[in-house]
Amino acid sequence: MTKRWEVRLIGTGGQGVVTASIILADAALREGKNVVQSQNYGPEVRGGHSTAYVIISEESILYPKVDRPNLLVVMSGKDHEPYLKDISEEGLLLVDGEEDSDPLPANVYRIPITHIAHDEVERPITANIVCLGAIVGLTDLVSVGAAIAAMEASIPPRAVVINRKAFTLGLQAARKAREKRAAELQQPTTF
Repeated sequence: MTKRWEVRLIGTGGQGVVTASIILADAALREGKNVVQSQNYGPEVRGGHSTAYVIISEESILYPKVDRPNLLVVMSGKDHEPYLKDISEEGLLLVDGEEDSDPLPANVYRIPITHIAHDEVERPITANIVCLGAIVGLTDLVSVGAAIAAMEASIPPRAVVINRKAFTLGLQAARKAREKRAAELQQPTTF
């Protein structure tokens, strides 16, 4: 059976979630998949509510609406619990934020997307590209090559190097989080 990915990205205006969704959709198209991309946002240019949707499937997409995403990315807000009811049973939740000592459910990942963009890339504007790398690293939804090609096609040539760095750091952070979670789930329980 073919996997149909339904992705919802939630953020605030100016974070670039719509741009990240467009790049993700383009990457899937480059791999020959069927794609639907849409967005909605408040009237504010920056700081208002912004949501983007991407559906990716190898089969025809007859229903182009995301009801219960199997990947939900939240770029604003630290509390993951309100969003758990929104994802599908097997869905993943990716929340921007630092890991803390509280254990997370197996399907929730907290990755410091904004921190990486601000402190490691030293360009806060690249948070959406860090997010794109984290999505690819967490899900393998599209290939790294397709994601980079789509990203490079959507940005000015002078910004390629810094955005490649942002993408790579997001990819690495997500893969590290995925490996850590897999190791945690395989540890025997001791009493």
